[in-house]
Amino acid sequence: MSTFPVSENTGLPGLRRYAGLLTVLTMGVVVFALPLVFPLGIARDYPNHLARVFIQYSLGGDALLAENYVLEWRLIPDLAMDLFAAPFMGWLSPYVVGALFNGLTLLLLFSAAVALQRRGAAAINLWALLPLALLFNEALRWGFMNFLFAVGLALWAVYFWLMSETWSWRRRLAVFACAQTVLFFAHLLGFLLCGYLILCLELLRIWRRRDLGLRENLLTFIRHMMQFALPLVFFAYVLFGQAGVGDSQTFYGPLGAKALAFLSPTSAQVVPAGPLVLLVILVLLYGLLRRGEARLDSDLKPLLWAMAGLVIAMPNMALGIWGLDFRFPFVGLLLLVAAVQPAASVLASRLVQVLLLSVVGTSLLAGGLQMARNDAVQQEVRQALMKATPGGALLVAGDYDPACPGCSPAWIDFVHSGSLAAIERGMFVPLLFTATSLVEAAPARAALDVPQGWPVPRQALEQGRDRVLADPAGRHDPAHAYWNDWPRHFDYLLWLRSSTATLDELGGLERVATSEVFILYRIIAPLPRGGSGR
Repeated sequence: MSTFPVSENTGLPGLRRYAGLLTVLTMGVVVFALPLVFPLGIARDYPNHLARVFIQYSLGGDALLAENYVLEWRLIPDLAMDLFAAPFMGWLSPYVVGALFNGLTLLLLFSAAVALQRRGAAAINLWALLPLALLFNEALRWGFMNFLFAVGLALWAVYFWLMSETWSWRRRLAVFACAQTVLFFAHLLGFLLCGYLILCLELLRIWRRRDLGLRENLLTFIRHMMQFALPLVFFAYVLFGQAGVGDSQTFYGPLGAKALAFLSPTSAQVVPAGPLVLLVILVLLYGLLRRGEARLDSDLKPLLWAMAGLVIAMPNMALGIWGLDFRFPFVGLLLLVAAVQPAASVLASRLVQVLLLSVVGTSLLAGGLQMARNDAVQQEVRQALMKATPGGALLVAGDYDPACPGCSPAWIDFVHSGSLAAIERGMFVPLLFTATSLVEAAPARAALDVPQGWPVPRQALEQGRDRVLADPAGRHDPAHAYWNDWPRHFDYLLWLRSSTATLDELGGLERVATSEVFILYRIIAPLPRGGSGR
């Protein structure tokens, strides 16, 4: 593999040979520390996952949780945080455990990109900082932390696969079979991504060594693919023995959403920083490659084409797993940044150094500001929930138009913040991803259990108030109207609002806490029907 010569001093004054390494280590500490500074700085789905992990490790010693939840042991390919939390949850706050996991996730992604980039460079240089700008992507914005953790593991697995070509096939198989099994349980999509990338590398290897003959190439290919055998058996069992990993829906999605997905690599930064940072990165990469001032790592180059095809073909939902179209573009761009090898003269340019530091600095600042805002609001929700009476059930409703699926309400970042009630008050909260986790609703709460969805809109609250709550048509039925007869089945209501709208006029509600984003109500129990109440 040919590379440009890279000077030991890329322009950082005074540090000389170890300037790049020290800078990368410092930035690694910064990204690891961000979630510790803002423990609830990651929003949307993240509070849901954190609450679920807390329930798993606290259920045995918490009578209130035991009234609302049970554990159902089964194969779940989405357990990265669950496994990480095992040694810590007994003696650390769940928020600290979650923050450590999130910091490690960001560090895994950054370090994997640096390792892949380091393969083609004579020394670590400022270019190794550029992956930092891609950490604040749409998957992070949605709180898909298990997925991101698994992507970091997958990229490290690809790195070690490339670096272990001289190993004996038995040693390689033993190590990577274990790694792939861990990756499967961390998150299914991380395992599938790793398998896809290694498959592409192996198919290319067969083409490059076609002169060895079909039998030799086929034997080597089979040996290399055997690392995926056990996880694929697990996957088959999940699909056919446990009714899948979600609600089994698959659809490509509108072209407009696909186009917006191409902005996803930097979309977790405050506006307008995200699109500008992405534009600068793309222009910089194009300029360097177009002018011949950078080359592509020959081993990573085929993976770039593979990721381009994957990103274009990826549907919005497959097998019930949502958001696939915006999860992977940042991975492709991360691999591209790692594959690009700028010439030493380019890295020595003050203009390029300033540009790189500006992009990275802007990304860290914009991503940090978004995390600070998320943390401030979700800490408010947490403090409000602490005013509620322990136990019972919380209903989450929102001010939005369900007839406009593409219209995102202002409170969308806090769509699952109500799940913190399970941590703070041992409450039952619907929409806790019970179909894809070890946590299930207790039998007494089965009629209120819906695995995923949006908060209840105002119109449904008004119409369902006096309707009888029916039993679900089936287990984990996403269409079940769990909010019917809500005053008799829920104790508190968290109202997420985009403006000054309230639910005060509905009656039977008493304000407990109020902020610009939400109102927490205590539900005044109505007279029981037929002598039975909640």
